[in-house]
Amino acid sequence: MHWRIENRENPGLNIKGQEEKQPHRIFKVSIIDNDYNTYEQVIRICMKALGIGFEEALQIAVAVDNNGVAEVFHGDEASANEVASVIRTIGIEVRVEPLGS
Repeated sequence: MHWRIENRENPGLNIKGQEEKQPHRIFKVSIIDNDYNTYEQVIRICMKALGIGFEEALQIAVAVDNNGVAEVFHGDEASANEVASVIRTIGIEVRVEPLGS
């Protein structure tokens, strides 16, 4: 199945509620593209890990596929690590780094 959706830069960063957190240090979670996870798998795990709907998760999957990487979350370190650990459960490489690095 081929998806025709415009490329969006870091679509996961617009998730409601993230801007409400004001931790001392902000961390980002980035998903790295691979050749073995399907769009459906990426969409489902993003919905689960980020608490988002299908359309937002689809935009993330498209961004990862088109750009090779997509930032999907900004938040405190514990929340970023929690999101990353859920995404990693299906074998996707995920980076957690301080914002600005």
